[in-house]
Order: sequence, then C-alpha cells, then structure tokens
Amino acid sequence: MISLPPNEVERRFALLGIPNRFTEDEKQRLTTSFVPPEQGRSDPFSSIIGFATPVDRSVLNILNLRQICGTDPSQQPSFFDHPWYREELFAREDCAPGWHLLLMDVLPESILQPINYARSLQSRGLELPSAVEVALMLFLHYAGTGEQLLQKKHTWCKDQASMNRFVTVGAFGRNGLFVSGHPGEFMSRGLGICAKITN
Repeated sequence: MISLPPNEVERRFALLGIPNRFTEDEKQRLTTSFVPPEQGRSDPFSSIIGFATPVDRSVLNILNLRQICGTDPSQQPSFFDHPWYREELFAREDCAPGWHLLLMDVLPESILQPINYARSLQSRGLELPSAVEVALMLFLHYAGTGEQLLQKKHTWCKDQASMNRFVTVGAFGRNGLFVSGHPGEFMSRGLGICAKITN
C-alpha cells in the first residue's frame, strides 16, 4: 500500500501548482487517525493508495484541477480537452476532506459490467469513488513517481451527469486524463471499477 500523509500531499500539491494546504491541527489529526485497510482481507486487491485532503478544499474539484493542470498533452499531468462537463454540477463538487483509500487499478471482475455492478461490492466494504478522487489519485501518484495509472482503463464513478449519464475517469496517457459520461448500462472492455475502500 502507498500512503500519502499530509506533508507528502502538500509536497506533491506544490509540484502540481495546487494551492491547498493543511493546518497543523489537521496534520496531527490525520497522521494519528489513519487506519490502513484490514490485514488479511480475502479480496485479491491490486495495489492501494491512500491520500489525505484538507478541509480547505475549494480548489479540489474537476474544473479547478483542469484549470491548474491544463489541457496541454505535452505538459503532464493534464486533462484531455473535453468541453462537455464544463457546465456539469459534478465538475464543481469539491473533494471531501480526510483520508481516501482507492484501488490503483480496476477490479478484474468489474470489467464489462454496468454501473449497477457496484452494488455487489458493498458487502466487501467497497464503493464507487468520486471523479475528483480518481483525478487526485492519478495526479498525486504521477507527481511523485512519473507513472501514469489507468492508461488503458476507465473507472465508473459515483457522480451523475446530465441526460442520465454516469461519469467515468481514466485513459490517463499521452493525451491526458479523460473524463467521460455514459449511460448506466454501458459496458466496455476498458471500463471497470477502481473501487474506494470504506472499511
């Protein structure tokens, strides 16, 4: 498991040009309150990344991250220049503060499944992540390692867009990060669930 405590998140935020910072009280609380996933879980998880985000979260949404990181594929990390979500409410929703534990790849059994497949994961302490959580995971990891996760895969997200579409995030390659929307029954070989661990 990769764990990014507040000080490391701040260092990577600075590399990305993200201005948000933690208070000293937050740093202390988040550092001492972090609980890693249960050891010995029966799930054959891929790698897990845990990262903290501050209460000061006004910049931590898809539209602001897009503005900061840009859409120039020669300057990674960046977003692919899809204009469709500029007026969507989900793109303005700030990331919740606290710890976020996400799988770094989609669950193999979730590939070629519609979004409702996520309901079957609840009994395993898993749920859909938000689009901004996935974007932050990918960009924070890139800032620290230069590695682009989810290069050929997308994950379903819990965010809903207009026209009864659900948001997917991924394909983080040379053209930047894709944020897309699909009907809930949509299925693809490159689409699965990069689940968030809830307990």
